[in-house]
Amino acid sequence: MSDGQTRQTAPWRVAVMAASWQERASLQALVEANPALEFLASAADAEKLVDCLAGSVPDVIVTDIAPEPSDALKTLFELSHASPSLVVLSDDPDSDWMLDALPADAVAILPRNAMPAEIVASIEAVAAGLCVLTPDILARLLAETRPSRQKAPAEPFEALTLREIEVLAMLADGLGNKEIARQLDISDNTVKFHLSSIFGKLGATNRTEAVMLGMRHGFIMV
Repeated sequence: MSDGQTRQTAPWRVAVMAASWQERASLQALVEANPALEFLASAADAEKLVDCLAGSVPDVIVTDIAPEPSDALKTLFELSHASPSLVVLSDDPDSDWMLDALPADAVAILPRNAMPAEIVASIEAVAAGLCVLTPDILARLLAETRPSRQKAPAEPFEALTLREIEVLAMLADGLGNKEIARQLDISDNTVKFHLSSIFGKLGATNRTEAVMLGMRHGFIMV
């Protein structure tokens, strides 16, 4: 969120990706009706969306994800060489695979039947660097972290280094690998190395869980 203060007065740039043209039209109309948002492009898949964007980088991508894992979203991030925030609308938002199947920068997961006001609020929240989860997802994540806390006395976790704490704090701010690398003046591979070490030390399986465990153990505050 290093440029958050400079972007607050300008509309957040939003792109839409959905298989159904009706869904794309509905989401486009929702974005265009809000003066705080600027619609950039829409497409049925990741590759077509990258073509439609023609080099423009959205602040947020709203996508109607299929109810099964797909490489399409990962392809979008690889092709665009950017780290926009992501708002995902899904029939099964609290499924076991959802968090692991999404790209690392996905920070909002909503049910497909979310109200328009909820979608708009989520777009603005993730653009500002916040995380949006349904109560069911949050409850499941909290439940999954409890065994780690119970095992702590018998199996103390390894303390994070100062650099790892920096990286973890940037994860909590919603930054992607490329932005973390830029701010710390390190390579993408070094960021991945730090993330792997953080996950291993905290016993986390994804970025969201790492942030929650980091908060629980007092490494970061948000």
